[in-house]
Amino acid sequence: MASPGTQSGIIRFGPFELDPANRELRQRGNVVKLRPQQVAVLLLLVERAGQIVSREEIHQRVWDNETFVDFDRGINFAINQIRAALGDEADDPRFIETIPRRGYRFIAEIETDEPREASSVPFVSAAQSENGDRGKDNPPLRHFLSKRRILIGCVALLIVAGALFVLLRMWHSGASSAEMHVASTNTRTIPLTTLRGQISSPTFSPDGRQIAFTLNSPNLGKVDIYVQLIEGGGRPLQITHTESGISPVIDWSPDGRLIVFGRCWEDNRGALYTIPALGGPQQKLTDVACFYGNTTGNWTPDGKSVLFPDTCTPGGSLGIMVYTLSTGVKRCVTAPDSKTTEFVSPLVSPDGDMVAFVGNSSARVQDIYVVPLRGGTPRRLTFEAKDAEPKLWSKDGQDIVFYSDRSGSSGNDLWRISVNGGAIRPETVYPHPIGGVSRDGKRLAYFDDGGAGSSIWRVSLSGPGGKLLSQKKIIDSQTWYEAPQLSPDGKQIVFQSRQYGANNTWRSNADGSNAIQLTSFGGELSGTPRWSPDGKWIAFDRRPKDHSEICVIDAEGGNMRAITDGAYDNNVPTWSRDDKSIYFSSNRTGQWQIWKHDLSSGAEVQVTQHGGLSAFESYGGRDLYYVKFRSPGIWRMPIGGGDEQKVTEQPSPWYWGYWDVTETGLYFMDTETSLHPTIAFYDFKSRKTKSLFQFDNQPVWQDPGLSASRDGRTMLYSRHDLNSTIMIVENFQ
Repeated sequence: MASPGTQSGIIRFGPFELDPANRELRQRGNVVKLRPQQVAVLLLLVERAGQIVSREEIHQRVWDNETFVDFDRGINFAINQIRAALGDEADDPRFIETIPRRGYRFIAEIETDEPREASSVPFVSAAQSENGDRGKDNPPLRHFLSKRRILIGCVALLIVAGALFVLLRMWHSGASSAEMHVASTNTRTIPLTTLRGQISSPTFSPDGRQIAFTLNSPNLGKVDIYVQLIEGGGRPLQITHTESGISPVIDWSPDGRLIVFGRCWEDNRGALYTIPALGGPQQKLTDVACFYGNTTGNWTPDGKSVLFPDTCTPGGSLGIMVYTLSTGVKRCVTAPDSKTTEFVSPLVSPDGDMVAFVGNSSARVQDIYVVPLRGGTPRRLTFEAKDAEPKLWSKDGQDIVFYSDRSGSSGNDLWRISVNGGAIRPETVYPHPIGGVSRDGKRLAYFDDGGAGSSIWRVSLSGPGGKLLSQKKIIDSQTWYEAPQLSPDGKQIVFQSRQYGANNTWRSNADGSNAIQLTSFGGELSGTPRWSPDGKWIAFDRRPKDHSEICVIDAEGGNMRAITDGAYDNNVPTWSRDDKSIYFSSNRTGQWQIWKHDLSSGAEVQVTQHGGLSAFESYGGRDLYYVKFRSPGIWRMPIGGGDEQKVTEQPSPWYWGYWDVTETGLYFMDTETSLHPTIAFYDFKSRKTKSLFQFDNQPVWQDPGLSASRDGRTMLYSRHDLNSTIMIVENFQ
């Protein structure tokens, strides 16, 4: 299997390899999941192997001189996560030794691919020094003992200096309780339950004794709610048994009796429901409009109302609404003033006065806003146009902790911003990924997916819509690999990848080997690469600033140029079969429609009138097939104009990118007909659909993930490889 990337300057210790260039820890070739700050801490300790690294040094180096009262807790958690990844123990360390009241020391022997400075000679712990036999066989130990007197003197000076430093800080700060806060040394992380599939939204009961969560099992689209006791073990209790429709975000009522959740159906219609926390009959609260087949409900602190996104006016964009349980009345808190912006993901403050939410102008183009719960004009806090989501409020209601991909890292990181706006700071108290925090702050929950991303698979069929002959993973899932498309001659693949932390376009051989990076963007969004019919060019979309644009680049990665511009978004390009035009979706009219760009003249014309998101011409150049932003199914209209016709009932809006056109029919993802996500084929001649094969894991939602060869005998698709574990951090505060 091929995976893009090279190694240089590798640091080895035990069964592990630390790759400074790619910021990765590997064990016997497999990537070990650590967050960027945790990798930075480990790198610092390894660089200073044999030396004591103080907590203050870690703070200054890793958190870039940001001042946070609770940074001790962040360091404790980082060290605990590193030890868990290494299989290390604080009481009997093999890699990281705790030096009480002083810091940490990396004690394992290391090897590097480059010459090592004297400071990187590994230190042998005190327990090892007392073992005479071990010392005789250990050259680093002899090196250390030969300088023992010097080291003893240095240690004595460090102790004195450290004591003076602490006394001076106490005197300078007035020894305030907040500044002298030290996180619990009894913090421990334990796995609660492991299940196959994708766990989302782990949420504590008000008493902190139970966790509710959703599981999107390999039976895709069959999301259900589970409740798990934290103490006492046992299997989680499944409290919903649904065929489809549950959104993955839930919330526990303040009195502990109910859980609120949403269901979404075709055309993004949906409703909010409550269900008893121990199971029982579901009660519908109100109808809602869904966003990408998803909705959320968030309780107010008094338990009397629920916040959720919905249209404040018929046909309008999504705003933030509040529903009062006692009266059944809905009230609009705030609504956007633009048809191209949606307000979603509301999160009420601890005192119930303010609401944080996301303003979404396009897929993964979001910013954080706040508004008083009583209503008013929203204030925009971030101006990043990045993937973002508010996750929790600080206890005092002064800060919002949120996810964002603003750093360009592989996946989202946690950040913090004041409710009054200002500088965005890296989050140092709570770890990523974070699921929830108990009310008393002593327990923290998150889900661990084992570092899995998405992989690319190649399928061989006996003919178009024919018998499955083979399927093989050709690009592995150590990071995110998506949007695969075969070249017209079938010899190469183009795809998007988050290798090295940012979305970029790559090209490889048809078997996944010899991967080459074609673009080199930073943290901006880019993707949906599509071959030109002659195989010489690749079109893709990118967002360099406030709006996305369509670009083309030659197959060797040169001569890149933008072909669209303007104060609107242009996404998801595909080529006309004659190589003369590029289709794309644009929201310039206030709705997503398919447009066509003439490459010779630059002229652009609107093609669809009733919505469109992604389109392919038929190979005969007679018809245009397309999917829509909010409606399931594939539609068709004549190239020269005419009425549209619905051809298939799938794919769902969540999986708008899982379909393609061949000479004789359509391949698409069906998530409704069977218990498992299924690849189906619609035959143009017979106008009949048949199921071909099922996934044993999950497709990648809201991304292009399927393509087929012209003759329909070869198919590529991307999918998740997930097993999820809920982790509980005890004694977090």
